[in-house]
Amino acid sequence: MAWIKIDDSFPDHPKVVGLSDKAFRVHISGLCYCGKYLTDGKVPMKIAARFAEEDMAIIAELDEIGLWIPDMANNGFIIHDYLTHQTSKDQVEAKRVNLRERQKRYRDKQTPSNDIEPIDDGWDNALITEPEYRIQNTEYIIQNTEINKQLPIPRVASAKKAVEDIGNKLAEARANGINAWNLSKLVEEQWDTLHNANDIGGCIALTAWYVSELQTRQLSSAEIGRIGQMTKRFGRIALLAIDEAASKDLTDLVSYAYRVAQNMYKERQGK
Repeated sequence: MAWIKIDDSFPDHPKVVGLSDKAFRVHISGLCYCGKYLTDGKVPMKIAARFAEEDMAIIAELDEIGLWIPDMANNGFIIHDYLTHQTSKDQVEAKRVNLRERQKRYRDKQTPSNDIEPIDDGWDNALITEPEYRIQNTEYIIQNTEINKQLPIPRVASAKKAVEDIGNKLAEARANGINAWNLSKLVEEQWDTLHNANDIGGCIALTAWYVSELQTRQLSSAEIGRIGQMTKRFGRIALLAIDEAASKDLTDLVSYAYRVAQNMYKERQGK
C-alpha cells in the first residue's frame, strides 16, 4: 500500500476551489488510484469513466480546469503535476528494496551460529497482525511462518513478564484457531497495567520493546533514552505517538514519535 500526500491548503487551490462535489471526489479517487498502482499520475480512460460513473462531463470539468491532461497516446489522462507532489514508482520501489535489505541484514544478525542451539520462544510472525496504521515501513516485510522471530526481551522484570503475557495470549489465540492479533492492543493493555501500578520503568522498557518490534532492529542507547523521556513526560500519549509514527517510512521512528507526542500533548492541553 502506498500513500498520497495532500496538504491542508489543497481545497483552497484555485484549480480546486471551483470544482463541483462530484469532480472533487473523482479527482481524489484518481490520485488514490495512481498512488495505489504506481502509475506516476496516469489514469486510464476506463478507470476515469468508472470514477465518474460514466458521466464524462465530470471528466471534461477536470480537463477544462487543467487538473487532468488528456493522454491520447495511452487513451487516458495524466494528473497535472502529480510527480511534483507525490512519490514516484521508482522511489517507492527503491524504498521497498532498501527495506528488504535492512530486514535481511537484521535477520542475518539474529541468526544463531552453528555451535549454539536455536531458541524456540514460541514467537511466530503469523501471530502478529500489522495494525491498520502500520504501513509502508513494514508492509513489505516477508512474513515467514516457518521461522520463529526472535524478539528482544526487556531487562526490566515487570516488562519482561508483560511481554511473556502478550506471547501467551498470542499462543492461546493460535491454539484456538486465531492466527492473527492486533499487537498494539495487547501492548496497550499491558502498558496500562504497568502504569496503573506506577511502574514507570516497566512502561519505558515495554515501550522500547514495542518500538524495537515495530522496526525489527536493535535500539541505540540514545533512542532508549528518548523513549524514557517520552514515556515519563507524555504517558499514554507516547504509545499513540509511536503508533502514528509507525505509519511513516522512517529511519528514526523515535525522534519523529517524540515530536508527534509533543504536538498531541499541546492539543490536549488546549495550547
